[in-house]
Amino acid sequence: MDIDDVQDLIESIRQKYIDQFVSKADELAAASKGPHTTEVKFANVDGFYRNFIAVDFVADDGKPEPHFINSETYLRFSPDIHLGIGDMRVSISPFKWDEAHLELDMATLDDEFFDEWFDSWFDVDEERATEDVVGNIVHGVQLLDGRMIVDFGTAEVDAFWHLLDTLKRSGVESVAIGTDDVAHHLN
Repeated sequence: MDIDDVQDLIESIRQKYIDQFVSKADELAAASKGPHTTEVKFANVDGFYRNFIAVDFVADDGKPEPHFINSETYLRFSPDIHLGIGDMRVSISPFKWDEAHLELDMATLDDEFFDEWFDSWFDVDEERATEDVVGNIVHGVQLLDGRMIVDFGTAEVDAFWHLLDTLKRSGVESVAIGTDDVAHHLN
């Protein structure tokens, strides 16, 4: 599998989630009696990177009612993909776009590089704010011991590749990407 095939696969993983996201958001909008919006950002949410998270859909029928749109399935493929990005080894197993588990040596993660990636793709400064259903933002990140969980939300595929480049620039030697039950360490 060459890099173009991998790019197409990652795009298919994203598109599967985006199709579900738009369908569910339309369904929630039709059921809402009041105003509603997608991708509402919240601060001060414990457990998430810099305490930021974007809620997928918020209906306001008198009081705000947040909804998360979670992948029900993910695109399955076999065998796992193994590639190199510079000196960094990457293993990609099936994963959910809204719940990608990345196993890596978290001690090597460069805070400045990661902040730059997060600020850009979470769109902290609201530079890409839109009224569209799909806003092209990452919805949240959790940094755990030896693992990062990324909800790529409605971000374009470039967010995925930019994150891998950020990890490579940080000096990460290997990363395994999957969903909780399929992510595994590289040997």
